[in-house]
Amino acid sequence: MGFSRAIGVQLHQRKELLYNLGAISSYLSMLIFLWHGILMLLSREQPKHTLVLYAASTLFSILVMAPYKWDKKWMRIKTSIGILVFGVSLIIYLFCALVY
Repeated sequence: MGFSRAIGVQLHQRKELLYNLGAISSYLSMLIFLWHGILMLLSREQPKHTLVLYAASTLFSILVMAPYKWDKKWMRIKTSIGILVFGVSLIIYLFCALVY
């Protein structure tokens, strides 16, 4: 029981650090998704339909949820970055699907 309590106390004391690590991870995953699209464009590959649908559905969900999050500065920044990254990725995927 003491070990569980110690971990709980540490997590509570470091919740800001954990949040920041999660935010960095989220931005990193968005950049990896965009990088994948750029590599696909450079290698002239055609994307799978599931990848295009994932990019479109994620962009749609970000756009639909944007008004709810728009009142907080950091959420505006994160939402704007998400719209930009998934929008550009979707355009790249659609371009690759149509041209290659």
